[in-house]
Amino acid sequence: MSILLTPDSDLPTLPLAPAPWSLTGSGYILMVKLPASVLDDPRHVPPELRGKRSGKYATVMLVDYEDSAVGPYRELLYIPGKFPFKGGPRTKNYQSITRIYVSSMESVVNGRRNWGIPKDVASFDYRYGVDGIDRFDTSLDGKTFASFTFKPGKLKWPFSTAMVPNALLQLAQLHGGQQFVYAPSASGKLQFAKLLDWSFDSTLFPDLSQGKVVACVKVARFTMGFPVSVVTPA
Repeated sequence: MSILLTPDSDLPTLPLAPAPWSLTGSGYILMVKLPASVLDDPRHVPPELRGKRSGKYATVMLVDYEDSAVGPYRELLYIPGKFPFKGGPRTKNYQSITRIYVSSMESVVNGRRNWGIPKDVASFDYRYGVDGIDRFDTSLDGKTFASFTFKPGKLKWPFSTAMVPNALLQLAQLHGGQQFVYAPSASGKLQFAKLLDWSFDSTLFPDLSQGKVVACVKVARFTMGFPVSVVTPA
């Protein structure tokens, strides 16, 4: 059973936007401690990775890209931990995006082509700074399936992935019989944030409310690079 809502065969033919990409935007990053029943939910982990996860924490990102190789778009993604992938003579554990929605079909098509990222399209409603609160809703066919409400802090400090070992930044995906390995880079400004509320339809996105948030930050402004993937047979 595939987790993709739209199989590759049903994607429209769109212009290629090959890697590397340079993107700018803002967003939120959460680290959530979750029970195994959520991390291993087969509705949000592809068949080839099921039963192979390590770790107890998921990473969730809500991103508002102001500019990219395919124009502005919004994104909600989920990484449930690390999984074993081929790495030369031995296997290596990489984080892998297993559920992701974006607001444009151009991002879906090129995200799958360039990095094997299992993107699907959804609708997004992002509202900033209403009474000092940021609200994010993601919906499909008019039905909201993931909602978040945040209160960002005031202090900001710079960050850069240039200070992080490349091995910790690498992600891997399996898609279309191929393995994609890539290491995004980013720099910008962070601020602590508080999650005030969230809700989910677990048929379309993991039920994070069963877990505990251990870290939550707002990235007020960032520049990100997505490089060319190392692509090998799966």
